Amino acid sequence: MTELQPALVLGLDGATFDVIQPLVAAGRLPTLARLLENGAAVPLPSTVPPMTFPSWSAFLTGLTPGEHGLFDFTQKVPGAYRVRFANATDRAGTTLFRRTANAGGSILALGMPTTFPPEKLRGLQVCGFDAPVSRGTNDRSVSDPACYARVAAKAGPWMVPDLDEGASTDAWHEHALDVLLARIARKEGFALEALAQLRAADDDPALMCVVFSESDTVCHHFWRDHDPASPRHDASASERRRDAVALVYERLDAACGRLIEAFGRDRPCMVVSDHGAGGSAARVVHLNRRLEACGLLARRGSSGLDTWARRARDLALHWLPAKAAEAIFRRVRPAAARLESAARFGGIDWSATAAFSEEVNTQPGVWINVSGREAEGAIPLDDYEATRDRVISSLTEWHLPNGQPVVARARRREDVYHGPHVDRAPDIVVELGDEDGYPLTLVTTPWNDSPEALRTLRPDEWAGGRGRGMNGTHRPDGIWIESGIDGSPVLPTSVPETHGRVLSALHLGSTDALAQGPSVGPSDGYSAEEEAEIRARLQRLGYLE
Repeated sequence: MTELQPALVLGLDGATFDVIQPLVAAGRLPTLARLLENGAAVPLPSTVPPMTFPSWSAFLTGLTPGEHGLFDFTQKVPGAYRVRFANATDRAGTTLFRRTANAGGSILALGMPTTFPPEKLRGLQVCGFDAPVSRGTNDRSVSDPACYARVAAKAGPWMVPDLDEGASTDAWHEHALDVLLARIARKEGFALEALAQLRAADDDPALMCVVFSESDTVCHHFWRDHDPASPRHDASASERRRDAVALVYERLDAACGRLIEAFGRDRPCMVVSDHGAGGSAARVVHLNRRLEACGLLARRGSSGLDTWARRARDLALHWLPAKAAEAIFRRVRPAAARLESAARFGGIDWSATAAFSEEVNTQPGVWINVSGREAEGAIPLDDYEATRDRVISSLTEWHLPNGQPVVARARRREDVYHGPHVDRAPDIVVELGDEDGYPLTLVTTPWNDSPEALRTLRPDEWAGGRGRGMNGTHRPDGIWIESGIDGSPVLPTSVPETHGRVLSALHLGSTDALAQGPSVGPSDGYSAEEEAEIRARLQRLGYLE
């Protein structure tokens, strides 16, 4: 049996040194300041793209996206012009949690994305925001319902749907900040109570991992208030809105301090994020419109299935209360994935289309409409490479008025990824450029409005929302801070290297068998009802248009 070194991992989703370092210098983050002074830290390059599902899956498995197979919240269905919602059953590789359990250790893992359905482990695992939660974390979202119920009876539920993150009014922002601060306090209390109860049962966790999503959420919605140089900056924002990012980081810093003390200050601790954060440009990109302008995509007309699907989806998800929208999707099984597919792909004339995009900012890319692979493929396999060359040229020759590229890089998927699941990625992986340091955002083409492929937002759209992207976006560099490690620091260079090999070596003393089989079975994924709840939440979070 492997001898385990107890370790604490604190995940601050989307955390960035761009926020941490000035706040440490101002004396506002005493916990992180102590860790930085006594430990070691480096920026942590994320996956491509720097997004939640592929990055945290790399954390869990030590594998790259092409190896573990999760690239986004959704996955295009092979041979069909539709998508489905992905979860942990789609991921290859043995998780760090499973490997710890196999070595005889107990787990306390709270809030980690990409963990639904949960693994059956000793201890307690509570899934992250990808768990279908309509009223609060439920039995399907936890590894031990009885243990969870005992903790929740004293500390309250881990997660509740307490904020419609699709809203954008000034009143919403004031309310949202209060909710985010309260969430951190509730999650901290839950983690402390869970740790205490496990220890009372003589089951001290060998690995405790707590992920807070609030650092990501606050940057998506409040970056323009935080950053006076943002092209979407709102000079009229209240002082509290301008300080919202700092207030959330302060509350997280305090929570981290109390969790470290409770777990054991002399034990190894890592504070990590899956990606960084920063501001968005005031322009958005309609990739399918660009493909159409270059003769690579054809439309059947301006009114069709996609228009109906978007209107139906927008009505349900924007105007109705969350529970009502989810109820509609549950009754029209499986409406969530079908509506999402129709909204993305409806109205395209496949017989005359060479290439198309899903148009999601979480996985910018272009698929080639290959005959024999796609349902109505128009490009012979012999022309596949020539078509990819044409698409890449059409994208990389596209420029902003100031001469900066709209697309920084467009690469063949096999030049970006390696492993058995590369074919799940788009044929061409797109990385959008930036305008004066602020990244462009990919949003769905609103065909009825006949927009240009590159659209400048009006000032009343700068806050973000459907068709406008969020005013704060992900950046490639996350954080890695380690403290209490015996011997010399072991500093990572990438998410997979960090989480699969460095952390495994520190905690388990071994990096063997990182690519074992999946930890959950293929029959354990979302039901149609749960898929509806996930679709509604991802749209309200701003990740789906």
